[in-house]
Amino acid sequence: MRSSLKAQRDEVLFEFFKSELAILMQQAEQEQIDLYFFDESGFNLNPNVPYSWSLKGQQACLPAQRSSGYTVVGLLNVQQQHFQGNIYEGAANSDCVIQVLDELAKQCTKKTIVIMDNATIHTANKVKQMANKWKEQQLFLQFIPAYCPELNLIEVLWKMMKHYWIKVENCKSLTQLQNEIIRILNSYGKDYLINFG
Repeated sequence: MRSSLKAQRDEVLFEFFKSELAILMQQAEQEQIDLYFFDESGFNLNPNVPYSWSLKGQQACLPAQRSSGYTVVGLLNVQQQHFQGNIYEGAANSDCVIQVLDELAKQCTKKTIVIMDNATIHTANKVKQMANKWKEQQLFLQFIPAYCPELNLIEVLWKMMKHYWIKVENCKSLTQLQNEIIRILNSYGKDYLINFG
């Protein structure tokens, strides 16, 4: 269990960015810009169960095993209920970040803003160098303040996948898990929806 890091953040900066984000969301609703939320999340064979029930005096036992896993690196467009990204075996790195953002940059038809946190793989020098090229393609990176994960709405997608959409029975093998991740992300916006209102 992880305790909250909320106490470590700058509340003034948090409130300022929250109001800026509201403006960006409004501009995206009015189709003045495209707005994406970027992040990565790891998936493995240890199921994420927020709570469970068991008979009195018995301990709940879930099927779990230590395993390598997959990292999904992606972009969420809240207005269009659209996800795009890639799945990688093992941990992601800055090359994965560049690949996903470069794919988006090639699709830009108007000013596009990508909201992301300050993870090391997001702020690596090679990503910063690419950011100058992406600006020419109308793609701009916007980093949220530290310790403010709730400002990055893609975190809600990861939570829904891990705690609600991926079932324990779909974590019996890495292949099965990978197929389920891909199925859910391909169905996002149709069979799987999130109300951000």
